[in-house]
Amino acid sequence: MIAEELAAASPSERRTLMCRLENTTETIEELRAVRRDGPGRLRRTALEALATLGGEAALEPADRRAVERLVRIRRRTDPIGSVTSCWTYWWTIRGDDQAAVIEALGLTGVRETTYALASVVIDTLEHDKDAPIGLVYVGPSINGWVPLMGPWCDAFGDRAAEVRETIARLSVEFGEAHAFYFGERGDGSAWHIVRDGVVVRTFDSEALETCSGEPLPIEREALERDGLTGRPEDHAEDWWDIPDANEVAAAVSLDVGWHHPKEGVVKGSPVLAYAPGTEPFPLPPAFYEI
Repeated sequence: MIAEELAAASPSERRTLMCRLENTTETIEELRAVRRDGPGRLRRTALEALATLGGEAALEPADRRAVERLVRIRRRTDPIGSVTSCWTYWWTIRGDDQAAVIEALGLTGVRETTYALASVVIDTLEHDKDAPIGLVYVGPSINGWVPLMGPWCDAFGDRAAEVRETIARLSVEFGEAHAFYFGERGDGSAWHIVRDGVVVRTFDSEALETCSGEPLPIEREALERDGLTGRPEDHAEDWWDIPDANEVAAAVSLDVGWHHPKEGVVKGSPVLAYAPGTEPFPLPPAFYEI
């Protein structure tokens, strides 16, 4: 029995075994049978295997409801947490009304999540270049800023013009909106700061010719600390002390990664939602945490 073999393995071995499973009708039905009929000691392992093989689409309605209940229970004591990917694209919008940001963007299909679950979903979508990009994480307002994260939030790639137009619109409505990118494996940093519809500063370590505006205070401080003048982009080829996007976001609004606050004034709860024009789709196959 598949579930029996998986349950007997260590956590690391179990992941390896799950990766080797074939997503066949027979395998899915065997695991679903364990979920329906037991034995009880194997039901959790069967659920993990189903999610790993086929994502949300592999779960029967009763199991989807069970997962939703578990999310609601975990959220009661879920501490503030970071939501990141290997390549993290996020926005921060000034304000303490998460619902107003969701409405302004026309997001749909809003569903409750935990910070850990959102991290798995966004990171999985970011790694799958064939996956739809229109599912985003919207965090609660923390210290006066609402974060939005996911591949759809990329303000520095092929969709830069479209995304920056949205950022400008949000800045007019809410006073200020920022877009950031951070590649945690040395894949660059970028930020785009807009206030009242006016672009204040744009920096992109991977496209220095697109940088504009005067350095932010945190940038100026770093330059002065190292005895440099001008702008960071003037020294990017040989200066290793340029602040990264996580540091800049923490200084001017809200970081969703390494410098995410662990406490503060929190209004709202973490959710996942679909961007305008995105057909709802089930959560992708992944090793899920809730």
